[in-house]
Amino acid sequence: MKKLLIAPLAAALALAGFVPSASGTATAGSGDIATVAATASCKSLTALSTVHVRKSASTKSTSLRLWYKGTKGCDIKGVDGGSYKNTCGIDSYHYWRKVNYRGTVGYVPNVCVKYS
Repeated sequence: MKKLLIAPLAAALALAGFVPSASGTATAGSGDIATVAATASCKSLTALSTVHVRKSASTKSTSLRLWYKGTKGCDIKGVDGGSYKNTCGIDSYHYWRKVNYRGTVGYVPNVCVKYS
């Protein structure tokens, strides 16, 4: 029974950036506690088109990876950020989603994803 409970918890901690320390306890990597909690209770999102997952909520921010159309990721929270134009069929907007896509935590334009 313990193995059934530990494996999903370990996977959630690894996705959130927690790594074991020398003492055997988990320590925070680059994520924060809110990110861990959000990742553990994932609200599934699907990409409406292929989109860049960015380091911050701005089109000028570094692209961390591509999120491919039709694939799923996890919603963490919505944020107000830099404006984007002509993105996913919307002329201009400024709302972003903080997401976890295959272990990469970053930001995507809100209009390019939908809850699934």
